Formats: sequence, C-alpha cells, structure tokens
Amino acid sequence: MTKYIAWLLVPLIFLNAFALAAETEITLKNGDRLSGKIVSKNDETVVIETEYAGKVTIVAAHVEKITELRSKSANLGTAKVPEPIKAAPVAPNSAVLEQEPPRPRAVDRGPRLFGGRFMGIAEGWEGNANIGFSYTTGNSRTSTMTTGIRAVKTGGRDKLTVYARSLWYSNRNAAIATTQNAVWGGARYDRNLGDRTFGFGSYDFERDRPKKLYFRSVLGGGIGRHMVKNEKTEIDVLAGGAWNRTWQVGPNTDTPEILAGNTLKHQFNGRLKFQQTFTFFQNATDRNEFRFLFDSSVSADITKRVGLQFTIGNRFNNDPAGNAKRNDFLFATGLRWNFGKKK
Repeated sequence: MTKYIAWLLVPLIFLNAFALAAETEITLKNGDRLSGKIVSKNDETVVIETEYAGKVTIVAAHVEKITELRSKSANLGTAKVPEPIKAAPVAPNSAVLEQEPPRPRAVDRGPRLFGGRFMGIAEGWEGNANIGFSYTTGNSRTSTMTTGIRAVKTGGRDKLTVYARSLWYSNRNAAIATTQNAVWGGARYDRNLGDRTFGFGSYDFERDRPKKLYFRSVLGGGIGRHMVKNEKTEIDVLAGGAWNRTWQVGPNTDTPEILAGNTLKHQFNGRLKFQQTFTFFQNATDRNEFRFLFDSSVSADITKRVGLQFTIGNRFNNDPAGNAKRNDFLFATGLRWNFGKKK
C-alpha cells in the first residue's frame, strides 16, 4: 500500500515544482509589478526569484494578485513572441522634448467693440457721410452748405452709434453775412440685456448762433426695447432720464429731463433705405417746458459707395432764450458716401 501512495505523490511533487518554476507576475496594491519564479509562498510572505534582483521577499498583505505566465521551458515554436521595441539611444546632454498638452480654446463671444489697435477706435465702423451745397450770385447772393455723418460699430453684445449734422447759410446781401450757423450731434452706446431688451447711455450736444445758444450738453441713459428686428426693418423704443446743461444768452441752466423716443430703419431694397430718429425731452421740474429732436433721411445708392440723400430735420423748443423762434426746420439734399462693410 505504501508503495502505491509513493507513486501517487511523485507526480504531485513534480507538478508543484513545475508550478513554482513557472514564470509568474505579482501585482502589488500600489501598482508595481514583479515577474519571476515563485520560490515559496504562505499566508505571511511570498518569495519570488527574479533575473534582475535575485530573491525578493514580499509581505503577503501587499500583494494584489498573482498571475501565472507561460513557463520558459514550454515549447514556443508555435507562436513567436514579439521582440520589444528598442528605444533609440539618447545623445548625452540632449534635450528631451515633451509634447505640450493642447490648450483650451477661448470661448468665441464675437467681435469686441473696443478690441484691436488703438482700442478699436479707428476700425470696424460702418455708415455714411453726406454733403450738400448751393451757391447763387446776381440779384441773390447766397451760399448754403449742409453736412452730416452717421457711423455704427457693433460688438458681440453692444453697439456704439455716433452722428453729427451741420447747417451753414450766408446771405451776402444782408447786413450780417452769416445768418445761419448750427451744429448738433451726439453718441449712443447700447448693451443687450436680453433678446430684445437693452440698456443705453447717450450724449447729445447742440450749438446754434441765431438762437444765441452757445452750447447745450445733454447726458442721458435708460432702457430700450427692440420692437421689430429683422433683415429689413428695425424699430426701437427707449425711455430714461437726462441732465441738460445749457450755456446761452441770459442765465445758464441745469435741468433734469425725462426722455422718450424711437428709432426706425427700413431697407426697401438693396439701394433704397429710410432712417428716422425722434427724441422727446420733458423738463422734470416744469411740465410747461419741453423740446424734441427729429431727423429722417431717405437714401438711394447709385453705386456701392456713392448715392443721393434727402434729409428732413426739425428741432423744437417751446421756451427758447431771448427772441429766438421755437422751431427750426431743415430740408437738405446732397451726395452720400458709404464707408465700411456694405451690406
């Protein structure tokens, strides 16, 4: 009986020795890996013999898993083991270049209103300038010139509009040669607060010699809304407050005002356009004092850059200084020059 048991133990001992001699990979809990032949293992330690460090004793608690690989003595003729790729030798003192991770792209919020050279003051404007002139001699000796400019610059969420208009008239048969010399203009900054609502800040100025108005400066602001906005038509309404500082004949004035108005732009076709602005100012301390500014123009383009313009303007003040009339009406026609990007 003992003889048979001995014959049964021999193959078991051989298989155990073969397993211990087989290639094994030990993965530790910290991620390190060792490969070699396991010499012994128990509940406390695992001893592995490696080609590069000899016998290494590892605490069993640090072992994540043990993976048995193919024995080196196995027949590998049926499958070729791929040779490891040898790294090219690095020359001494040579710099090792690491690929820089891609940088996150900035969010595109559209063009900036004040971006670019010189804070963008000289770039990105679209608009037009116009001039009209008439001259007579003989029984009538008069000269009249009207000029105007309107420019718009648009950013991602905001817009800046500047405008100016002037009228000069001379009657050389009159005692005083220059009988009309007026200029008015201003700027408005809009910033979108929503899809149709925007906030605005404005500045308007005016000078009129016949009315003895040396200079009027009006600083305002408020809320506006796009009532209609599409490719052909834009209608805005706005309301807010303003402060009117006026230098004139007699005492200068400082007046708080309530303002309301509208702007309208309509493009009939690629060549014919209409534009109108109206602003009403009510004295906040005296309801009997008010004034308004009205401007409208129709333009017809002859070429991409040159066209004709017809302008109607009206400035009304129900309480002018001195003997000046309350209403100034202007009708002018002349050449128009478009600049910037042509839509």
